[in-house]
Amino acid sequence: MNPTKAATALEFGVLSDAEFEAFSVNHPHNSFIQSADFTRFQRARGQDVDLFGVRRKGELVAAGKLNYTTNRFGYRVCECAKGPLMDYTDAALVSDVVGLLKGRAADRKAAELRISPNLPFIARDADGAEHPEIADNRPLVAELAGLGFEHQGSDMNFANVNWMFIKKLDGIKDAEELIMGTSYRTRKAIRKAEKNGVFLEQATLETLDEFYDALSTAGDEKGFIYREREYYEQLLRTTSAEFTKLMMAKIDIPAYRKSITERLEAESASAAELRREVEETGSKKKANRLKVVQDLVDSYERSLKDIERFPDSVGVATVAAIHFVCFGGEVTCVIGGTKQDYIYFNGATSLYWGMMLHALEKGYSRYNFYGTFGIQGQDEEGHGGYEFKKGFGGDVVQLVGDFVMPVRPLVFRANRLGRAALAAARTLLGRLPLKRQA
Repeated sequence: MNPTKAATALEFGVLSDAEFEAFSVNHPHNSFIQSADFTRFQRARGQDVDLFGVRRKGELVAAGKLNYTTNRFGYRVCECAKGPLMDYTDAALVSDVVGLLKGRAADRKAAELRISPNLPFIARDADGAEHPEIADNRPLVAELAGLGFEHQGSDMNFANVNWMFIKKLDGIKDAEELIMGTSYRTRKAIRKAEKNGVFLEQATLETLDEFYDALSTAGDEKGFIYREREYYEQLLRTTSAEFTKLMMAKIDIPAYRKSITERLEAESASAAELRREVEETGSKKKANRLKVVQDLVDSYERSLKDIERFPDSVGVATVAAIHFVCFGGEVTCVIGGTKQDYIYFNGATSLYWGMMLHALEKGYSRYNFYGTFGIQGQDEEGHGGYEFKKGFGGDVVQLVGDFVMPVRPLVFRANRLGRAALAAARTLLGRLPLKRQA
């Protein structure tokens, strides 16, 4: 660490990857974005990144990853996404760290400083209802405003996710207790997928094309934004296999058809025998049993009908793909989805469930479904995805959001004015009537 002493008796300096990781991995407000793995990945992509630490009497009391970006007009931003990592209940520490960060941003010629602490705004339950008696960080928003930050709100965005759905895993002792914490519909989907032979596989550099084909197909069909293939290749090359998990749900079509056919034949035989016994004895017990078995026969016949479009030549099909990150105390589902042709197999359900089991086995305390939309009502975009996540159990988490501080006020204001003028010009052009061409 290269220290710079502040008047506050704190020392600010650059941290090594190892120093930063040792602090961040155990910090209560950590995020995969504030990790050494993600730092290596961003550096490999040519991004300008600093790892900083703040010490008090030799003890590291704050740290974070700073990203510097410069637009085509030379406007430079210093951002600490999902950070900095520190004790936000210590007002003096917060004030001093903010002052040091502003100084660092100025030294690096940034015009503005952005932070987005990984803290809840107001605690919420599974339905999104507020519970300020549990957690309420509105005072922190006011405190940061007093230090010179402008609160940008906590609306949902893809650049810095502010609304999530998180399931706590602390205290859950085994898989049976975990599955009983899900809804009936979710349990049924999990068990159906398991019974049908859906299995999971982690993508490697050799199988990345399979993962990316499923991810991009799901993205195109559902309309969500996904990264280019090179992004995921770089993740695999620069981060650990535990940190980056590009997971695929697969089904062996010939094996599935064979299994269903065998089950259909067995249940059909049972139904025929029960029908004979009912006709001979009139047993109500046998009649009730026959109804159950006949329902199974009908179900298996429907299943075979549903997969007629998948010939055995398909072989093993990748039905869903999701990018997960495992860091600190949390497994995070970053992005992914199911190929619509294969939605029958419940691939996404299998992936969520499989990674929950992984989290439980490895001792992670939280499962983060990450970006969540449509919480307020069924007419909102994304409500179906929210209901799907809700089926696994958990709570809505709203973070405090993004904060911006001018570092070079004149440049900052000029940039704001320029952006406002550009937005106004675009609006005006959009309202002008098009000239009819001859």
